[in-house]
Amino acid sequence: MNIKDKVILITGAGTGLGKALAIAAGQAGAKVICAGRRKERIQQTATEVTKAGGVGTAVEMDVTDPKSVEKALHQAEKAGPIEILINNAGVITGLKPVQELPVEEWDKIMATNVRGPYLLIRATLPGMIQRGFGRILNISAPIKHLPKATAYCASKCALDSLTKAVSYEVKGTDILVNAVEPPFLDTEMHKGGKKPEEVVGQILDLAALDAGGQGGRIVKIG
Repeated sequence: MNIKDKVILITGAGTGLGKALAIAAGQAGAKVICAGRRKERIQQTATEVTKAGGVGTAVEMDVTDPKSVEKALHQAEKAGPIEILINNAGVITGLKPVQELPVEEWDKIMATNVRGPYLLIRATLPGMIQRGFGRILNISAPIKHLPKATAYCASKCALDSLTKAVSYEVKGTDILVNAVEPPFLDTEMHKGGKKPEEVVGQILDLAALDAGGQGGRIVKIG
């Protein structure tokens, strides 16, 4: 699917994979809503999107907060209704044995990695259903049984289940919900691995499947 002029919302767009995805979408001529908590970072990404040939818009958003999501989407939809949603925002902290993992860290990881995508899907899906078109792509992870990363692994398993369940709910429509498992990437959150720019093409292809494409998939790339 040609994403030129499509309105794409990307969470966690201030750095790493989210930023690389936003710029690549801009190069394809998309209208990219760059969402994130750090104003300066997302504004810089939006500027680079516009320089790349798209239209970049920065919106401050805490994906764990329903009021923040609602406010940000109200601002974002000035660029047009959200047609493609990429739930990229995520955190990995608390790398310690489960018995030493504070409840607060568990809650933070689950809130960002699972509650966030749920809130964004919940807010954007009604419009997609009304318009009869939508694409949702959740950024999952290739390893979900990593010692000392119990909260992160659990959150990504939950995200995969959320992906499949929502996909079943919209079966028979032109709304496709999938998840992607990129390889380990060299980002602010994780050092070492491939550069985000090496995988953005495959991810955007999944985020912009043609009508008749398959939903409910967890796709490993890279």
